[in-house]
Amino acid sequence: MSFIQPPTLELLPHPFFIATEGMGDARLIDNLLEFRAITTCSVGCPSRQSARNKTGKDAFPEYLASIQFARQRATSVPLNGLLVVADADDDATAAFNAIKAAMSSAEFPAPVTPFSIEGDKFRVGVYLLPGANRTGTLEHLLLDAAFANAPKLERCLEEFSGCTGVLKSQRPNKLAKMRMSVLAGAFCEDNPWCTVNLMLCDPNNPVPINSAHFDNLADFLIRFVAQE
Repeated sequence: MSFIQPPTLELLPHPFFIATEGMGDARLIDNLLEFRAITTCSVGCPSRQSARNKTGKDAFPEYLASIQFARQRATSVPLNGLLVVADADDDATAAFNAIKAAMSSAEFPAPVTPFSIEGDKFRVGVYLLPGANRTGTLEHLLLDAAFANAPKLERCLEEFSGCTGVLKSQRPNKLAKMRMSVLAGAFCEDNPWCTVNLMLCDPNNPVPINSAHFDNLADFLIRFVAQE
């Protein structure tokens, strides 16, 4: 079962919506919802159709506005909360402020701080990957889980980065994405060129969904949808 919504957002079938920066984030959230038996959330991310050809955090204002529009349709269930999940990148404060501005632009309330669930009648939250007090991206979190499951993979990737030379000097976020791409290519035999989204659908992928490294995010999801 998948809780990922189509790009056009014709309606909102669940009382909580989780908006992510990209399809890789959406896939991880979707897998965690299924693994933790959370059935009250929709998951979606911007597309060229829903965000006027913008991508990443720049697409959030349009995408959140499309959620607001879908919310008004008679076929949608009442929306009780909005959670935004995105990369912290190099500056978690800047990332959070950009998301807050996008939420306000779409006429949603915005939380005061990240990693908090705020609001009474309507809940809001922002979760920055890879987690609190860190900078980085989705790929950092996925690598944490992969390395914890098979420590030898980290040594392999260190050697690969070293022997390729220039890749070793990449910025941390780009380096994490490269390493995750290498792992995806190595483990996904039927689709070695796959994206993170497709990798997480592959039964042979190197990232176990039951990893303890996902517990903080999964527990946040559970608290977000919990009944008071």
